[in-house]
Amino acid sequence: MQRAIFLVRSIQGIRKPTFRTRLISLINSNYQIVVLLAMTNFDDIWRSQREFQAVNLGSRQNIRVISLADIYADQEGIALKATDYLAPDFSSLKSYDSHSGKLLVTRFVDEDGNIVAESLFSEASTRLHTILFDKNSRIIQINNYDSNDHLFGIEKYANDFLDESLLLNASGQLVFRFTNYLQSQKTTYNITDSSVVPLPAELTEVSGQKDDQALKDYEAKGVSTITKATSYTNYRRYDDINAFYHQVLLNMDLENAQTYVDIDHLVEAAKYLPGKRIFNY
Repeated sequence: MQRAIFLVRSIQGIRKPTFRTRLISLINSNYQIVVLLAMTNFDDIWRSQREFQAVNLGSRQNIRVISLADIYADQEGIALKATDYLAPDFSSLKSYDSHSGKLLVTRFVDEDGNIVAESLFSEASTRLHTILFDKNSRIIQINNYDSNDHLFGIEKYANDFLDESLLLNASGQLVFRFTNYLQSQKTTYNITDSSVVPLPAELTEVSGQKDDQALKDYEAKGVSTITKATSYTNYRRYDDINAFYHQVLLNMDLENAQTYVDIDHLVEAAKYLPGKRIFNY
């Protein structure tokens, strides 16, 4: 039986019509399919699992959905240090239950009336995550749990920015640390005066151009997020998240499997998969 793997890095990838189209084509061709939820923002995993269940595929008999936590569950790691994460005691706090749609939310409140944390539970009453807040109600940490209430991922925030994510094995040891960095970026657009597309307000005209120039240059400035990874099994460092994903695919031993990558990430992923045939969705 032929095999295929979908490297899913975002919820948006699952929502694409081409994602469903590719899957149905492979299902009809009797492929054995792995959908790897490879996001390092671990709180997106349970959301992605729900999004995937909502995709109308007909048969799911030959499809297996896994995450990075599943791949590295048995990998050797190191013990978490006290400075790696917060582990508050909620036993002395008041708790209040409410619902987010069909899901139960339990909030823990201190004596000053501040929400210290909130836990979200599935319909089966299993914990999905616990969010920790500071005194200004900003998220400082998210603890992510699997269906067995096992903590597999810790996300640490600084000034509302996901600073780093810690991936744990089945024994609660740290196996990977993913660190995010902001990098300034600049994009140049070439636009004619006759363009039917309205000029976005955030674009600025590049100086030094002639007034009667038919094709004018405009610039947009912004920031992008770069993710680096560190292994605590062999202490290998990955300065590009795509290099890490390459290693993940090697570890999965899918030598003859067709690899499907979101078209938004195809160019940078291809640099780390030389000689490998890659499909997009």
